[in-house]
Amino acid sequence: MKTILPLLIAMLCLSLNSRAQKTPDQNSTPVIHQVNISSQKKFVNDAKALIGLMGKKRIVALGEGTHGTAEFYKLRYWITRELIEKHGFTHIALENDLSDGLLLNQELNGKADLNSIMKKRLLSIWQNEETKELLTWVRNYNQTHKKRVSIDGIDYVYLNSDIEALRKVLTGEAAFSAGIEQLQAPASLQDEVWEAMNKKDVKVDFPAMYKSSYKGYLVADSLDQRINASNLSAEIKSASHLIMMNIKQGFSPFYHYITKTNEPSRDVNMAGNVAEILKNSNDKMVIWAHNAHVAKTGVFNNTVGGMGGEIAKLFPGQYFVMGTGTATGTFAATEQSRDSYTNPMKAYPLEKTVADSWETQFLTNSKPAFYFFPTQYNSKNEVKPIRFIGYGPKSDPSTNEKTNISQHFDAFLFVSNSNAASPLK
Repeated sequence: MKTILPLLIAMLCLSLNSRAQKTPDQNSTPVIHQVNISSQKKFVNDAKALIGLMGKKRIVALGEGTHGTAEFYKLRYWITRELIEKHGFTHIALENDLSDGLLLNQELNGKADLNSIMKKRLLSIWQNEETKELLTWVRNYNQTHKKRVSIDGIDYVYLNSDIEALRKVLTGEAAFSAGIEQLQAPASLQDEVWEAMNKKDVKVDFPAMYKSSYKGYLVADSLDQRINASNLSAEIKSASHLIMMNIKQGFSPFYHYITKTNEPSRDVNMAGNVAEILKNSNDKMVIWAHNAHVAKTGVFNNTVGGMGGEIAKLFPGQYFVMGTGTATGTFAATEQSRDSYTNPMKAYPLEKTVADSWETQFLTNSKPAFYFFPTQYNSKNEVKPIRFIGYGPKSDPSTNEKTNISQHFDAFLFVSNSNAASPLK
């Protein structure tokens, strides 16, 4: 027995070692899911499992690695349709001005020319044929469905649209007319300065604007409180408060600068807008915004992004985020420094990816398009550069940030070669 036992142990160890050699390391070959993006039907069929996971959540964020890639718009449109038609989503929130979204909805559900609506209510990064396809579908859908789909803005850019929206909500309420009029001058001045910053030959009186916007914030805060204490209906109060929040967000940087108090970040404010839009309802929302914003953690030392993390805190267990990326081709961008309704957009080539970046690694898969789940794909929690291209034309190494994609996204969709978004015809 003493001589047989060591022999049995040795044979068992040999067998286990043999099996270990034959069984591939699950972490050595990351799991990717190829998708055919040549048609909506083929793509939806290939991405069925991914969309099914999204459908179980209340808020799904679909990111964009650049603000001007046609494929990002197209694929997100296809996913959004599935979420609306089969999973009960009724809100599409864009990285666009909140009050412009409120006004766009009214005009979209009417007979106004769609190109005119888009140029009036959307920032230039959204003024393309791909976004028009989404809005055309929403317009048609709303004509045949009792529960309409809403296009929402979650950002704060222009203030005149806030004043316009507030006037419409408070039509006939003379008690608040004077307060609205007091907001008009600081709103107009701040909007003028914002657009003037895109013009090299225009001088701006910043001290005057700071003083004006500070007063605008105080007027907005006072008016918000008066409306809340009034006898108006709960519906009008809620709609007014949403707009007043957006007005105060616009004036906020200058109020906090003068009072030397801490200002909530843009991403914290956008997350708050999402929560306010969905308040007192069970509605489900799809968000279209830049990867940096929808990510669960910020980038560039947390100086940018992280809205997704704030939403995840406000809606525990109900947030799903998918990032998107590309490596070669072209993208649409503007050379102007401030995003506006009138930024000239044109196509720029994507620069070669950084040697040790995620994009370079994704290209080694030799598949035109695929998605993966970062916690599986990056099970070793590696950190590599990935591009965060804004609305400017730069795609050089300075746009890269070292990230652990597992900490940013629940899923990631990669298109190896992409094209610039198509200008409105």
